[in-house]
Amino acid sequence: MIKKNIVTYGEILLRLTPFNHGDLINQSSALNMSFAGAEGNIVSSLSNLGHNTTIISSLPNNSLGKSAFRFLNSFGVNTDYITFKDGRIGSYYIEHGASLRGGNVIYDRLDSCFSSENIAESIWLKVFKDSNFYVLTGITPALSKECQKNILNSIKIAKLNNVKIVFDLNYRRNLWTGKESLTFITKIINDVDILIGNIGSISDIFGFKYNSTSEFKELESISMSACDFISNKYSFDLVGMTIRNQINATHNQLGGIIKIKDKFHSGRFYDLEIIDRLGGGDAFVSGLLHGLIKNYRPDQMINFANACFALTQTIKGDVNYFEEEEIIDFSSINYTGHIKR
Repeated sequence: MIKKNIVTYGEILLRLTPFNHGDLINQSSALNMSFAGAEGNIVSSLSNLGHNTTIISSLPNNSLGKSAFRFLNSFGVNTDYITFKDGRIGSYYIEHGASLRGGNVIYDRLDSCFSSENIAESIWLKVFKDSNFYVLTGITPALSKECQKNILNSIKIAKLNNVKIVFDLNYRRNLWTGKESLTFITKIINDVDILIGNIGSISDIFGFKYNSTSEFKELESISMSACDFISNKYSFDLVGMTIRNQINATHNQLGGIIKIKDKFHSGRFYDLEIIDRLGGGDAFVSGLLHGLIKNYRPDQMINFANACFALTQTIKGDVNYFEEEEIIDFSSINYTGHIKR
């Protein structure tokens, strides 16, 4: 029987944004509240696409933690391995950019209950028994030494159970330095089967050099060079790269590429107005995994992932709410925003 469960380990965050989209925090008297976090975004999107997913995390035993728990449940994510304890939920505040003004993210996640949680070996043994993918990002090990220990322990057990490791570099400069990131990532990268990143993360962590450009096709070529750079150092089944050409904060060109067995596949790119800048890369990851599990051809896989990436940027929030049929339609038709009747 083919294993169908996708496991992740990561922090669920309280997401706060000014009530009026595009306002600054210092001009706002009210904030919209939701929940997000890279790993949770990925499995929520995958659950929405019909997959069995499980998240291992920790939340405070209060109304905020229970609301975050219900948020994940609403997508069908298995939350049996979320523990509740005394402490605080990590949070972040988003000021959405507009035109030439960039967006801004303020983190408030130090000493959250997630960052201090020690995950028992028995949990990993249980969840990986019926799983085929384990999704991690470079955000979680940046949070604490305890998180790093959990990741190292979990990867050992995952590999013993023939679970594929998916790692999204997701480098965050305000969480750790490139050197700190590299020190940890080199401990796990030889166990990674599927690597996801972008030009910036390959540059910041591994020292890839490139000349910046404002042309999408040139960025695509540089992304291929970055793929070659990292795959010449390490061996992967697949390398995926998101590409974002930022004309300004609200006008972007989005796409991506994948490299499988030394062959590149690039799909359609999208020129669009951005509603919400966050969560696009997570949607891309979920799209790739969906394509792998459904045995899409490489060209279908990258087109689907690129469509997930773009569509998620047209709605508020970090999660891809679109269903498979809608995404496939979007990726195969020249949409210009007309109403479907």
